Amino acid sequence: MKVRLLDVNSADLPLIEGWLRADHVRRYWGAPEENTRLLHEPPAGGHWRALIEAEGRKVGLVLWQHPTRQELDEAGLHDVPESVIDIDIMIGEAAENGRGVGSAAIRLVADNALADPAVPFAIAASAVDNRASQRAFAKAGFRNDREFDDVPSGRCVLMVRHRQRLEGAT
Repeated sequence: MKVRLLDVNSADLPLIEGWLRADHVRRYWGAPEENTRLLHEPPAGGHWRALIEAEGRKVGLVLWQHPTRQELDEAGLHDVPESVIDIDIMIGEAAENGRGVGSAAIRLVADNALADPAVPFAIAASAVDNRASQRAFAKAGFRNDREFDDVPSGRCVLMVRHRQRLEGAT
């Protein structure tokens, strides 16, 4: 399956807002109002987003950022440096879930992020009961590192992907 990441523009916002209202997205992303506000007023610096296109159709959204020290400390992730990339994903089109779209998009973001030597590893937080998300991140090379409390979201699994060493490297 061909998966690409596309820039998000203002014409895409109604599509994304519709996804945020879908039951399968709301379950883990929460009420759409705050996320809709963030779409229209993205935080300054260190935050990126892209539409996920699969087979020529826009089907989801992937976000990535450098978390702040405060965000990491509030989650009890004191050992995680701010230079990591934290990835969030939503497959807005329910029919695309379970088809490998999410793991392909995650892999694209993680590969690009880890090409930067200043990024030691990539992380993601997945609700402990969101097995589909955990499987998608695992297929993209992430491993389950530990559970933690992501206030106010609740108990989460920290998924981590380190830069892969080249074969024969020392």
